[in-house]
Amino acid sequence: MSLAWHRTKLGIVGATFAVCGAAVFIRPLPPRRAPEPRPPELYDVVMQELTALRVADYSRAYRHVSLSMQERFNIDDFAEQVRVDRPEIARFERVEFGAITVQGRHVLMPAYFFLPGGGIAVVHYTLVREAGTWKIDGARIERRWDRGHRVGGERT
Repeated sequence: MSLAWHRTKLGIVGATFAVCGAAVFIRPLPPRRAPEPRPPELYDVVMQELTALRVADYSRAYRHVSLSMQERFNIDDFAEQVRVDRPEIARFERVEFGAITVQGRHVLMPAYFFLPGGGIAVVHYTLVREAGTWKIDGARIERRWDRGHRVGGERT
């Protein structure tokens, strides 16, 4: 074997060790995690929208919905949807929030609306973080219970 061949092999082995040595010091950064949502922040967004809906200020309520929801509904369609799909929600006596579930960028949060007639409406909110604040990305009424229905859970 020639001297040139030995140098080539030595160069290949040296380069391999150099790459392995560099890999020890160059590691990919761990993926950035979004901060865990703070429940009072989420409750506040929903309550601000509800306060606006209570006085029929649909433009103020519209500011609390996500950009994707604003793309789906203009302000007139949004106001009509709220008036048709959830008219009793604006007249709630009290609201209690359920357990929060994080799914990627979205947060799922049930809200239990106690209505004047004694009924209960369960609305499932989907919230998304946009530009550093939480916005409502969807709200759908899951079910309504009549007066006298007992809801499970614990009071604290």
